[in-house]
Amino acid sequence: MKNILLLLPNGFELLEAAAFTDIFGWNMVAGNRSAKLYTAGQNKDVPTSFGHTIHTHYTFAEVHSAYFEALALPGGFARYDYFSTANDDEFLRIIKEFAAENKPIAAVCTASILLGKTGILNNRHATTYQGENGRWLDQLATLGAQVTTEQICIDGPIITGSGPSSAIPVALKLLEMTIGHKTAESISDMMGF
Repeated sequence: MKNILLLLPNGFELLEAAAFTDIFGWNMVAGNRSAKLYTAGQNKDVPTSFGHTIHTHYTFAEVHSAYFEALALPGGFARYDYFSTANDDEFLRIIKEFAAENKPIAAVCTASILLGKTGILNNRHATTYQGENGRWLDQLATLGAQVTTEQICIDGPIITGSGPSSAIPVALKLLEMTIGHKTAESISDMMGF
């Protein structure tokens, strides 16, 4: 069994997190049942965008990258305190450990900015949210990334997506990287994508 970690910063967007829970959930129910998704937050109860709360399996401090095969991050909104997590030492440690171990990392929308703040996108191709007159693309560039405007960008083990609409394709690509193309294709077909 491969364990996948869904890292949930405060203020994350539910739709983007749900892409990972559903893709990996479908694999556990109707696929080859070889990868299980776990969640982690700064605290066990994580506030989301739009005023909901999600209970996680772990806190950031309890996470050790050696237990997981891959990492996923949904984006979120500044007005819901999303970017404050970028100052959390345990959060940054987790991302850096996965990168140092060359494990797949998937980031949707503004989560690319959080990856960039760790330095792991230096001289790598990446994308992020493209609205707001390119503000986030500019910020990603200042963090050292070679910015693209593709919906999904893959540079080695790092997958970045441009916005909420990229969440499903990013999650499917992470499933493919961790389990294999045939399984990801099968899950995509079963789910009607």
